[in-house]
Amino acid sequence: MRANDKPLSRTQSASIINRKIHNLRGESFRHARNQKQHLPLADLTTQHTHNSPTLPANLLADSAYTQEDASRRPRDTREALFVVKRVDRPQHGPPATITSTSAWRAEALSLTIPAIGEHQNVPPLTSLCLQILRTAPFDADFSENILPFIPPHLRRTLLRWSAVQAPLTTHQLRALCGSDGDVAGELIVVGPDAGLREDHFKHADANSRFAEWESEDWVAPPPMHTFVLVSSHLAVSLMCTLPATLTHLALVNVLNPVSLHRLPMICPLVESLDLSYNTWLVAEADARERLGKIQWSRWHQLRILGMRGCHVPTATVAEVNKGRWDDVHVVK
Repeated sequence: MRANDKPLSRTQSASIINRKIHNLRGESFRHARNQKQHLPLADLTTQHTHNSPTLPANLLADSAYTQEDASRRPRDTREALFVVKRVDRPQHGPPATITSTSAWRAEALSLTIPAIGEHQNVPPLTSLCLQILRTAPFDADFSENILPFIPPHLRRTLLRWSAVQAPLTTHQLRALCGSDGDVAGELIVVGPDAGLREDHFKHADANSRFAEWESEDWVAPPPMHTFVLVSSHLAVSLMCTLPATLTHLALVNVLNPVSLHRLPMICPLVESLDLSYNTWLVAEADARERLGKIQWSRWHQLRILGMRGCHVPTATVAEVNKGRWDDVHVVK
């Protein structure tokens, strides 16, 4: 605009803009007619109205529209810009709960294995190496070429660390335990991805055991003294085969009710019993019924009873301490 020109009014500016839009639409119409000479003029005029877009309808459409049927494609530019597209989100598992966190697992296991909850700012080199082994595939090659060279106390360290930080699956747990069924006398099973078969605690056949005893290099494994089951199922048939040598028994957050009255006859040497966070011991009536059937006098060595998150009847505490020189420490 030159200096001596007068500014345009709003009406004049709108007229110029409309004229330019009209010219652009005319050019688009002529271009479409040249591209589609086979179509009659009536079809072209119906496709271009005064308020229809001049841009191709699928200019801003993504690949999702091309994979669907033509009826789902945007009808005009406005729909292509503002249509709400369905996004297929990845399918995840069930929502995380407090029992699936490492902090909860460390606290749940700390009563039976106090050292498991200890925090180290600088973990030792052996622990760092064991964490790398945790990511290895627990296949036949691992069982034959790696596992025999890991000392039992380091395998136990790996078992404890995995129970808190990254619980093992059933297959990985069996590979780590080997033929003994435990690691240096300990077995920690953390669900829901891990469980035990009904014959887990049953020894091999007598012939294979006799061959091992006859071997000069055979060393008797230590008796199993600790069994911890967290967030998994415990079948009655499996419970009846628990080793009688157990001194530390933890059934924490077990998913199914357990026949507790059978335990004193199966594991008479228990010194520490943890029944914490079991939902079937929360209600007062359920706790009184299930705990009242136990013959506590059979557990002569019992020193610690874990009942965190459960209802503890007063009559049960009196029955537990009946006839003892020292009271059992009940952890609520």
